[in-house]
Amino acid sequence: MQINKIETTSPAKRLRWTVVFTLLLPAGCQSYHSKPLTTQAVTQSLKTPSWRELRIAVKKTSSEQFPKTMLSPSQAITPERAAVLALILNPSLRAIRDLHGEASAQLLQAGILTNPVLTTGFGDITGGDRTNTFNPYGIGVNWNIRQLIDRQARIRSARDQLKQVDLEAAWREWQIAQAARLAVYAIAAAKERLHEARVAQRQLDRIYKLARRANRLGLITLYNLGVALTAGQQADATVLRSRQQLARGQLNLARAMGLGPQTVFTLSPTVRLPTAVHLPNVAKLEHNVENRRLDLLALQMGYQSRQEQLRAAVLRQFPNVSIGFTQNSDPNNVHYTSFGVNIDLPIFNRNQGRIALAKATRQALYDDYMARVFAARCEIATAAMNIRLLQRRIRQAQSALGKYSALVRRDLQGLRIHSVDIQAYAAAMEQLERERILRVQLQYQLARNLIALELSSGDAFIASRGRPTTGTSNNRGDAP
Repeated sequence: MQINKIETTSPAKRLRWTVVFTLLLPAGCQSYHSKPLTTQAVTQSLKTPSWRELRIAVKKTSSEQFPKTMLSPSQAITPERAAVLALILNPSLRAIRDLHGEASAQLLQAGILTNPVLTTGFGDITGGDRTNTFNPYGIGVNWNIRQLIDRQARIRSARDQLKQVDLEAAWREWQIAQAARLAVYAIAAAKERLHEARVAQRQLDRIYKLARRANRLGLITLYNLGVALTAGQQADATVLRSRQQLARGQLNLARAMGLGPQTVFTLSPTVRLPTAVHLPNVAKLEHNVENRRLDLLALQMGYQSRQEQLRAAVLRQFPNVSIGFTQNSDPNNVHYTSFGVNIDLPIFNRNQGRIALAKATRQALYDDYMARVFAARCEIATAAMNIRLLQRRIRQAQSALGKYSALVRRDLQGLRIHSVDIQAYAAAMEQLERERILRVQLQYQLARNLIALELSSGDAFIASRGRPTTGTSNNRGDAP
């Protein structure tokens, strides 16, 4: 009787221990940790790092377009230094870089196989003749093997998607860095416009004072005095607009660099607006642009990922097959092992819906890629054409500026000997001021189109093949 008792309870005990062991398997898994959004977290995340921390971050920053640079509190801002600081400080880049972790997790998930399914069961005889009977039990394991068929395609798709995410992050980094460079040129242009406006303001203010004295002496009429006053007020308005543009440029640079809006930047004296540039061959820039621009390379990786998703969808036409082993015992203490195979018959669902969706998505990406390449080549041609026209207009503006400067000097001499009236001199000064500001605007537009050409071609040819010819402060054509 004792032997029968042992044989009766031993299978149930083994089954119970198996269930307990299975339930304890997740004990070593990861646990959840809360990360709340608090005011302290916002302050800590958006805090501007110290110069020492910035220098350490710069040493870790690698960029072909913007080489490493040393930073110190005494250094003024240059376009390249602003670009490097934007790569380090801009908070929007952190969210983009975090997508790498998400894509890496998807790659990890793509390679993980599903767990086998453990099925257990046991019974207890509660009535009837229990002579020579035993408590029955059963235990089995089933596993779906279809996942092995498309596993490599899913891994390749996730790997290409990870590359796409990294390339898109790099493209966004370059865009923000170029925006910081352009903001520096915008500040330089605003400072130059403000300087030119102040020069005209001082000249016209002096003429207005002379006109008032001449009016009191009866040498000029009230009309001429009004002309001088109007010209001076227009110059004051131009100075005010230039100051607003300078303040707006400071805000845009602070935003691009991820700094507070109250930040005031000091430009390096080496920053000059370009007046001319030696353009590379436009045909060479258009050639192979799809293998230089980071966004187009990212689109290529996205297309390859869709290719693998389509391959996986086709492979999943294979019937869903699961295999399993079962160990059973009946009340008569008969033990037996069975092997089973479950196969879905692909009569109605042959994965045709997913295949059609994957094909349509791949075709959409294919056409989008071709359209983006075409648009990139058009952008290159447009930026190059604008640069040529702007350089021509800058030369014309410089020529006109010299002529109006000479005219103002002659009118000033005529005004002293009373051969020219104040109205003619004020008109000449206003036109000279417009030509000065026009030249600065054209130079800023040239800088914008140079950066646009770099972005559209995916080639930082300005940084790598020499600087553009820049204007200096000595040829402003200032009137005496």
